[in-house]
Amino acid sequence: MLNSEEGCIRYLMREMDPAEEIEFERAMMKDQNLLIEVESLRKTYQKLGKLPLTTPPQNLVDEITNNAVGEQRKRINKNNKFLQTLTKAVASIAAAVLVISVGTHFYGATSAEENNQPGTVEATSQSSVANTISQPWVDRNEVIEFAGTSVQNQNTTEVENDRLESFEKLRLVNSETGFSPPNRKVVLTSTSN
Repeated sequence: MLNSEEGCIRYLMREMDPAEEIEFERAMMKDQNLLIEVESLRKTYQKLGKLPLTTPPQNLVDEITNNAVGEQRKRINKNNKFLQTLTKAVASIAAAVLVISVGTHFYGATSAEENNQPGTVEATSQSSVANTISQPWVDRNEVIEFAGTSVQNQNTTEVENDRLESFEKLRLVNSETGFSPPNRKVVLTSTSN
C-alpha cells in the first residue's frame, strides 16, 4: 500500500478507485493513528477551503513564469540536441550500409570477371534465363465470379443456384423483434439451421 501521508491525501481527494478506498478504510479501522491523521487532514482541508482567495503579487507571478519558461527552453534545447545526434547517427549508419552494399556488389562482379570461370558465367546466364521464364502468381482459391467481372465460369447455373439458396436462408430481423426504426431499412441476417 502507499505510504500513509500520500494515501490519506488520495483518500480525502477521492483519487482512489473503489477497491483501494475499501482497503484504506479497513486499514483505518485497524490503525487508530492512521484514522487520527485522516481526520486531522480532513479538518485542515475544510479550513483551507474557507480561506478567501487572494491574488499573488505580480513580481512573484512574473518570476514563476520566467522560471517555467526557462526550464521549458532547457528541455527543448536538450531534446533538439538529442534529435540532432540521433539524426547524425542514423545518417552515418545508412551511409555505411550503402557503401558496404555497393562495395559488395562491385566486388562480387569484378571477382567473377577476374576468375573467368566457365561455371560462374553459365550459372549467371542460367539464373537470368530462369528469371525471364518465371510464371506469374496465380490465386488458387475458389472464387465466385458474377456478371460484370472478369472471365465467366462455365458453371453459371450452379453459381446462380448457390446465390439463390443463400438468399433463402436470410430472414427479416424487424418482424421477429417488433422494433421498427423510423427510416424502415430492411436488415437481413443468416440463420443457422
